[in-house]
Amino acid sequence: MTDLESSTVDRIDSLLRERLREDELPGLSLAVTDGDGIVYASGYGSRDLESNDPATPETVYGVGSVSKSFAALAVAQLVDEGELSFDDAVADHLEIDVPDDVTLHHLLSHTSGYPSLAVSEALIARQLDVGEANVPLGTQGDFHAHVEGARDEIAGEPGERWLYCNSGYTLVGEVIEAVTGRSFTEYVESEIVEPLEMERSTYDGDVFESFDDRMTPYFRDDEELEPAALPVRERSAAAGGLLAPVTDLANYLRLHLHGGTFEGSRLVSEEPLERCYGAYAETPSGPYGYGWRTREVCGRELIGHGGSIVVSTAYVGFSPAEDLGIAILANASPGYGLAELGKGVFAALVGEDPRDLPFFARKNRLEELAGEYETYRGIKQAEVEIEGGTLRLRVGGPIEDGSWTPLVPVDLEAGEFHALTTAGERQPVRFERDGDDLSLYVDRWRLHRT
Repeated sequence: MTDLESSTVDRIDSLLRERLREDELPGLSLAVTDGDGIVYASGYGSRDLESNDPATPETVYGVGSVSKSFAALAVAQLVDEGELSFDDAVADHLEIDVPDDVTLHHLLSHTSGYPSLAVSEALIARQLDVGEANVPLGTQGDFHAHVEGARDEIAGEPGERWLYCNSGYTLVGEVIEAVTGRSFTEYVESEIVEPLEMERSTYDGDVFESFDDRMTPYFRDDEELEPAALPVRERSAAAGGLLAPVTDLANYLRLHLHGGTFEGSRLVSEEPLERCYGAYAETPSGPYGYGWRTREVCGRELIGHGGSIVVSTAYVGFSPAEDLGIAILANASPGYGLAELGKGVFAALVGEDPRDLPFFARKNRLEELAGEYETYRGIKQAEVEIEGGTLRLRVGGPIEDGSWTPLVPVDLEAGEFHALTTAGERQPVRFERDGDDLSLYVDRWRLHRT
């Protein structure tokens, strides 16, 4: 389905198919909406590699931390009804030993002073059978004991610094349960999911398994993609437990584009909803609100949030000024936040070339330089690989195999880097292109890409 110009669709499709190929993503689904409804939706690649069943706009994925904005919306609804205040002390609602001055505002904005307590990481690793932290987390009592035992880990007064903390959102979910007398998932499903006609969205792993069109989760182990179990976030549903297709998330974005209404029905008043988009903490990726982060893309504001459960990644974002919403879901991790793909799609939608965005320009330049190199007549060899946001280098030969060394960019476009020697000195590393030849200069060596 599409109401977009063919040139815009071509840019979006080209970008996403290129990233699936380069980043080894099995499948991905996209929906673009305006306030009235979906204007473009598509699937790319496979929701399951063995059967080659395609990813579609209806494929259900884990949305990870995109779930946080649902918890924030639930709080906004209860604030709207007079049941809660954003400034309520958490200790007033829960029987758990947390500082008296930690409020819902602090938990929602990740400014409580608590660092990440790694509960989500421990439970996801346990469910994927890829590691065991040996921390008791089987019950709510275990979780409370884990939080209470971390009092000495608090890094300052509430509001002083931003530290992303999934456990804070788990506590938000418990406050919602305490106030409503319902489980967090029951509340969200009845007060948000059902009114938004998100018919294929759930927190329940068994319901997920009942869908024919659902993702197979894939875990990247030693660079190989392997089918994996679905990490069901029962202990931290508010932090990252929702399972949904992009088409359902498009309805959710329409709510935000319409200031709290959907198909003429108001789910929340504008004032408490607007609080969710506030700028309460500066982060490297833009100001953080309540489960939402504001980024500047192509000179425009894009409000969004990403998510990951390791074997499934997500991004949703919306721009009220452009009347656009974007939902992207994938059944593996590309090694970076899916927000970058969301920003690329947004760039295409507003008439810009996604590849001109800093992330893609940098990524394409690194991919251009990565590869295998050798000296004259192949006596000395080098490998250059992408690692994180830069490159790493290993030079070897008949005398030694060499070890990996990170390369620190000095001027990426000019191909200038430096490496640290064992003496702590900066050693220049330079890439130069002459026609079809790409040369690597390091120490005394000139190596050519093979």
